[in-house]
Amino acid sequence: MHPLMRKGDPIHVEECDPRELSIGDIITFNKNDIYVTHRVLWIIKSVSSMGLITKGDNGITIDPLVLPNQIVGKAVAIQRANRTLDLKSSCWRFINLFLGTIFLMETIFILSYRFAAGTFIPLGTLVHTTSKPFHLYRRLRKRGLNFAARITM
Repeated sequence: MHPLMRKGDPIHVEECDPRELSIGDIITFNKNDIYVTHRVLWIIKSVSSMGLITKGDNGITIDPLVLPNQIVGKAVAIQRANRTLDLKSSCWRFINLFLGTIFLMETIFILSYRFAAGTFIPLGTLVHTTSKPFHLYRRLRKRGLNFAARITM
């Protein structure tokens, strides 16, 4: 989740109803006894079940489907040094929705790029893939995230 969150930053997490989550929300979930905090990109709802597609802000691959029983809670505040970012404020709710949408489009772009390059990998194995997109895109993304970090902190 770098640059919004850095390793060691305290995160305040509140329990939440998984049905009230929306795109862009930052959640903490338990995956094989490891707590992971990532952004919600897409919510899959059916009559009997629900699942979330999540991704870290700095990663290029999506996580396996997160089920409601794995969710610990929703991040409501991030603390760094002497500052606290209140993620419940209307400004941050808008920013998180915007970033969730951008990262969803980024994921679709990467899948499209891999398909066009002839290296399409099925979604089930995409999670374990570490290949990077082309060089120009990587440089632009890195500069954009660094710019976003300067604005938010």
